[in-house]
Amino acid sequence: MLLGHKIILDYTVGLDKIYDRAEIEKKKLEPEFEREYAGKYLSRIGNIFSSSQIDECQQLGLEFSTDKIPVSLYNLKSVGIDPGFSSSGTGIVVLEHIKTEDNKHMIRVVDCHLIEKGDPNKITEILWDVWVKYGYMNVAYYIDGSNRAMVNLLKIRWQESLSWESNESFGSNVKIRPVNFSTEHKNMLSNLHAIISKGYLAIEEKHDKLLTSLRTAYAEELNLKKDVTSYSDLLDALRLSLKGYNIE
Repeated sequence: MLLGHKIILDYTVGLDKIYDRAEIEKKKLEPEFEREYAGKYLSRIGNIFSSSQIDECQQLGLEFSTDKIPVSLYNLKSVGIDPGFSSSGTGIVVLEHIKTEDNKHMIRVVDCHLIEKGDPNKITEILWDVWVKYGYMNVAYYIDGSNRAMVNLLKIRWQESLSWESNESFGSNVKIRPVNFSTEHKNMLSNLHAIISKGYLAIEEKHDKLLTSLRTAYAEELNLKKDVTSYSDLLDALRLSLKGYNIE
């Protein structure tokens, strides 16, 4: 007896056959495209961010792409880390603060990673590489303090004290900054919504999983419903990374 094997055929198979290229380009602008044409079975469309808001993030990502404007060693980079436990992934989002020619503040995503059941030592090396890449300067890390073992591993690598609490204030010399996610998660989601609503967040199209997470983000009374939000680890990392900036 032969068992059935599911084969997923995306739109590229039927391009110029049953799909017209011009029509596909129009469909790519629709939030349902990834699910209906690219074979990605995503969660339902979320209720936190509108399609127009996310489209604006992408447009800003194109305008302020790292290809057009290289990352500066002198701008503040803020790294959000949502460390996974044995059954979940680890999300990492790296942001940079820049100022536009008309003196407007802008925050752009310069890198992100989603690591499924990652080795803590490998995750530490990825984060250390970010530190090295930007010249050992102007980088701060915000991490969910509930994973104390991961925080301590980073603290050891950065030669920082292991006597810490996630509700304390950190001086500029402290790079690994634990956050009490359980008490701050609502405020962080509200802050993310405000940043996007005001047009301060730029996300390039290549960070497609992060964009998908925003499109599917669903919450009730500012409680993110992770069971219906795709790539929620990345969204949590994005929320954490915004702790590095205070933009009104």
